[in-house]
Amino acid sequence: MTETDLYLPCKELLESLGYDVKAEVGPADILAKKDDYIVIIELKLSISLKLVYQAIDRQKLADKVYVALPKKVLNQTKGNVKYFINLLKRLEIGLIAVHHTYAEVIVETFGFDLEKSIRSSKKKKEKLLNEFSLRKSDENIGGSKSKKITHYKEKVIEIAKYLNEFGEKSPKEIMLYTGYKDAPNILRKNYYLWFYNVSRGLYKLSEIGIKDIKDYV
Repeated sequence: MTETDLYLPCKELLESLGYDVKAEVGPADILAKKDDYIVIIELKLSISLKLVYQAIDRQKLADKVYVALPKKVLNQTKGNVKYFINLLKRLEIGLIAVHHTYAEVIVETFGFDLEKSIRSSKKKKEKLLNEFSLRKSDENIGGSKSKKITHYKEKVIEIAKYLNEFGEKSPKEIMLYTGYKDAPNILRKNYYLWFYNVSRGLYKLSEIGIKDIKDYV
């Protein structure tokens, strides 16, 4: 599929809505007009920042701007499409998907509701702030691809340090020393494979734990 293959389906879609449509008018791939209302569509074969920049620039010239992409591209990049769509909504840019001979509007924007977006993300924000307030260390490096130190990991490290220094201990002893009420659960889950259940109610560091804790002692 080429960009020119996107043109006719988009043209027919706009004409069905009562617009007069012309191609390659000035910088616009498609310009449509109904009374005094102007619509511009940018045609592209892939998602890119360049496409977004062009759409933003076209907003100076039109009442409404859409970007049109092949539907198969949107299906192939589903993981990133939700972020792309959210960006378009924030910028009040519409999205049209073209599938062979027909086009359909996937995203229609009439003003981005920032307050609604914040409300819908309330739990995520609370979780983020909770992690920030509970985190004791500042060992992470922004932009790093290495594993991050979370508050949960901090707890695991403290428990491992205790076992490394004092040897085999019960979950109750570990809980009393560290102050972590969820210590028994952390030991049972053993997410990092650092702990070894010696016998009922007694734990020590595993070989992996002994090796890994050296980076934190």
